Amino acid sequence: MKPSLPAPPADWRPSAVVFDCDGVLMDTETAWAGVQERVAADYGVDFNQAALKELMGLSAADVARWITDRAGEAASKQGREEPSLNEVYDHLIEVESEVVSSVLEPLPGALETLRAFAERMPVAVASNSTAQVLDRKVRALGLDSIITTWVSSDDVPRGKPAPDIYEEAVRRLGTDPKQSLAIEDSPAGTTAASTAGLYVLGVPNGHDEPLECHFIADSLADPRVRELMTGWGV
Repeated sequence: MKPSLPAPPADWRPSAVVFDCDGVLMDTETAWAGVQERVAADYGVDFNQAALKELMGLSAADVARWITDRAGEAASKQGREEPSLNEVYDHLIEVESEVVSSVLEPLPGALETLRAFAERMPVAVASNSTAQVLDRKVRALGLDSIITTWVSSDDVPRGKPAPDIYEEAVRRLGTDPKQSLAIEDSPAGTTAASTAGLYVLGVPNGHDEPLECHFIADSLADPRVRELMTGWGV
């Protein structure tokens, strides 16, 4: 896999870094997929690999909307009452809080990379997680004492792939988007970051979906990440 966007000028250096959370810093992607499948099943909705790819990187609100739309169809066919969006969303967050909290482990290279950047420049986390869940994740890994700020989908009007979360992150960091680096693993995340004007390092971590990025590495444990950081003086 190669970067789909042109690299910045050779003398470019980031002055701030914004990390995605799930699939970049911690291994919660599998658990989140299980949450979506479980909630979909609770409302009679089939959740397959195509659905997983379609919803990859989207916010809980968007996932709840997807399930609600299909749950309504299932309920109509079975003569049951259609669930409301609020009901499905609340159930999704309840199950997520229960499941994801039990699997909060950092991915290889994640904490080392984050700490190295944080020693030299402001660092944020920007996630489509709700504020409650993201706060739990950040504090569970001890990131709250390292990073400058963290932005959830509750803090902005629209989640990824809209640029709002990244726009808010660089606003809080007080940096120019064009001098900021985003690190993402999903199509929704890379689109959000590039649309907000940041340069993007894609770390697919085994995914094969195309990423809208300027740099690419397999994961934060990939030697290519260290090579980039060395070139940036980190």
